[in-house]
Amino acid sequence: MEYLLSKILPLLVYPLGLAFVLLPLAILLAWKRRGVSALLLGGLGVSVLWISAMPATSRYLRSPLEAPFPPLSVEETSHADAIVVLGGAVGEIDYSRSLFSLSDASDRVLHGLRLYKAGRAPLLILSGGSAPGVVPEAEVMVQILAELGVPRGSMLSETKSRNTYENAVYTRELMRDRGIERVLLVTSAFHMGRALATFRSQGIDAIPAATDYDRLAKAHEILNWLPDAKALYRTTLVLKEYLGMLVYRLRGWIAVGEGAAV
Repeated sequence: MEYLLSKILPLLVYPLGLAFVLLPLAILLAWKRRGVSALLLGGLGVSVLWISAMPATSRYLRSPLEAPFPPLSVEETSHADAIVVLGGAVGEIDYSRSLFSLSDASDRVLHGLRLYKAGRAPLLILSGGSAPGVVPEAEVMVQILAELGVPRGSMLSETKSRNTYENAVYTRELMRDRGIERVLLVTSAFHMGRALATFRSQGIDAIPAATDYDRLAKAHEILNWLPDAKALYRTTLVLKEYLGMLVYRLRGWIAVGEGAAV
């Protein structure tokens, strides 16, 4: 139940969910002939959607999360005992054909592969569970990497975690069982602050190996201010990250002052 609530309740503060609350209220007020209030609520709902869907907004909110973790080449990345790749890279699975899709965060898997092939660590730990009845994401990542030539003996899958905190807890168990002391932590740059703080709070010696940088891409100046569905999605992800950082601090899963912005 806690898992479901953690996924459902935040929808009310994300741009699309908030707009879906404001706009029906505006219609209701208009029906009751409260024109000024209806206009204000309707305008607020449209403004929330427009501003959140601007690439400029997404980039502005994401930049403070990514800035503490500048991109490093594979050669600049430290050596470690293992490479931990966090879930989030895999989309829906077509069970009828045993196919899977990759999300915008698929850079996580590819960057983990690059680091492994460059000899930065001899072992890959894929961390990511799933909702009940769904193939754990870690198993899908293992399948992807195996098809790209990584020996299955060089991969461990952590399939129980459903969030970043559990990524750290269950990965620590795998590390303890295998005598692993130091890991490269691979995740999206905007998520690295919370992930790194969570892993270190679990006593894990983790080195950031960030990827999936949105701030490196720049659109035409005018297009930065026009609504775009992908920008709305990215803004929502960033807001989710800020909210996640706050919740993790309140729950004591990371220490105050740890991580990136917030």
